Amino acid sequence: MGRRYLSLVNSRGGIRQAQCDVSIIAAGREVANAHLQKVMGACLDKGLTIELFSTGNKSDLPEGVKFRSVSKGSRILIFTNSIFASWRARGEVIVTPDPEGAIAIFLKSFIRPSSWIADVRKDYLLAIGEKQSEKSIKRVTSVLVAKFAMFASSRANTTIVADDWISPRQAGNRIVVRNAPDSRFLPAIQIADQIPRALYVGEVSARQGLWSMLRTLEFAIDWHLDVVGNIASEDMSQLLAWKKISPASARVKFHGTLKPQDAWDLAKGAWVGLALAEKTPATQSAWPARIGDYLTCGIPVITTDLPRPREVIISSRAGATVDIYSNELTAGQAAGIMNSWAEYPAKYEEVRERAVIESGNWRNSAQYELIAEAITLLK
Repeated sequence: MGRRYLSLVNSRGGIRQAQCDVSIIAAGREVANAHLQKVMGACLDKGLTIELFSTGNKSDLPEGVKFRSVSKGSRILIFTNSIFASWRARGEVIVTPDPEGAIAIFLKSFIRPSSWIADVRKDYLLAIGEKQSEKSIKRVTSVLVAKFAMFASSRANTTIVADDWISPRQAGNRIVVRNAPDSRFLPAIQIADQIPRALYVGEVSARQGLWSMLRTLEFAIDWHLDVVGNIASEDMSQLLAWKKISPASARVKFHGTLKPQDAWDLAKGAWVGLALAEKTPATQSAWPARIGDYLTCGIPVITTDLPRPREVIISSRAGATVDIYSNELTAGQAAGIMNSWAEYPAKYEEVRERAVIESGNWRNSAQYELIAEAITLLK
């Protein structure tokens, strides 16, 4: 893919060279991040040239993407890296999925305007509500940053949001692109392994059900579990202690962050996908993307009884819901279901067949090409 050099007039009347179609500033994410991979894939399918400012390994990049590595660190470092990246970016259009990136590009636009897209994947204020451990001063700072990021995102040339209810509700050109399964990264439907195995892909944290999942494996002694994703820093010390003392630790494998193809290769042969998120302001409204991915792979789902997951499970009967009152109760119910499936394979096969049928409703639901089209319109 050849480079494209275009002269662009900046706000001071000078000339700068655009070396590619789109610059993606994602200083708060790793290259292997699933959403980044989906956006890059859609852009490459459209024939767009890309440079990416991100952390992680260059080897995880799709072929043809120019990598601008940034250092990984605190939120202040993410913001600083985003500021520098916004000035270094040489794309005709700049895209950012990070709140820090939105603020950085918005501030830079007063000196050197750019065509840019804010890609808002979650409600920033509700996400703060999930972090109960934050001290009051840090929480106030986080709220101010979230509000500024939403304001900045609403001033982008195009604002993309992951769902209708996500802020900013008002923007000049607002497009909804949901976190739907992207079939390019998902395997064909496989038969289940002989040894029952569960799978979790996503943020690895207490609020996303980490302790419920691990307690479930302690109750479900014939099961194994693969966990894919970054472990939240606030849960790391407790997890290390759990590994030392739990009888289930040998049956749980933590893979860390993997690029989507590698992550979803673990779906081959898995019996069930877990989505045991706790009840928070965000999960009450949000659609957990991993459920759609599990079902696209033809894997039954066990999910906590949250509004939107409940609708899917009730309508498809491709899994089960469990209560959220405590980790112990959630784990006990989930393990009871899993043990029943292992003991009565015919019963499990009925649920799996319904998951396979349901997969057809999800396999072509992704609309990431809308992001690539929005970029093309701004060029």
